[in-house]
Amino acid sequence: MNDLFTPPVGRDLPPGRVQEMRTKLLADITGPARPARRRVGVGLVLAGIVAVAAVGVSAWSGGDGEQLLALGPDEMSPSLRAAAERCLEMNDRHARLPVASADLAVGAEHGDHVALLFLTEDHYLACDEWDPPHQSRSGGMAIDTDRPNWQHDWLPGPVDRLLLTSTERDGGDVVAVGRVSARVHRLVLEHGDGRTTVARIANGAFGLIAQGDIRERNSPALVSYDNAGNEIDRRPLFVPFDRLGRCYVDPQGTVVYGEPGPACLPAEPWIR
Repeated sequence: MNDLFTPPVGRDLPPGRVQEMRTKLLADITGPARPARRRVGVGLVLAGIVAVAAVGVSAWSGGDGEQLLALGPDEMSPSLRAAAERCLEMNDRHARLPVASADLAVGAEHGDHVALLFLTEDHYLACDEWDPPHQSRSGGMAIDTDRPNWQHDWLPGPVDRLLLTSTERDGGDVVAVGRVSARVHRLVLEHGDGRTTVARIANGAFGLIAQGDIRERNSPALVSYDNAGNEIDRRPLFVPFDRLGRCYVDPQGTVVYGEPGPACLPAEPWIR
């Protein structure tokens, strides 16, 4: 079952469902004001930008608020499109990767959080924004130069997390984006307290926005399932890949992730 109300996974939407969702406009999802929090994560930290309201064109109502979802540039809400433009502007000022709006693989928007992942043949650009009402906008950005072992063709198992940010040092609200192999039909964040958040999967990528006081001490985990509902991978949310002690090899036995070891796991091909 999908935890976002009752809709099917995006890639399994029946004919006409996307158009139906497009007609359900949201008037205002900014929500009540919240105290300022500290944002921590990888990449560049942004602050001091004037806040804007979020209005969307496609929405699913979940137990913890409205979640706006996008497969790519053609499915973006106005606020998600504006966030994508700001992400590309930050790239132009700092990283200068050859990335354009057409390279957007997946985007997600939930309340005052936005997550975006752009993918090209040679690079990735991951961004998130936190835009609480009556406060300055903040966010993070990650690019492939942050990952010396970036591999375009292979993944370290079913999931390759590329960006993780949180509103507090030990958790809070969490944004995660990355890639998934073709085996992953469903990706879920288990909060560690009985709650879960389902990731958006599209174009070999995922975007996840989890709100509701997620805590590192509860050992939250990203859990992958195949199309038969079988669990195929589980990894701690807050533990970096290089601290998992895992290595992955391609079919020729070449280590493509991690350090060589006696029990390396198969790397999985990445197919968009």
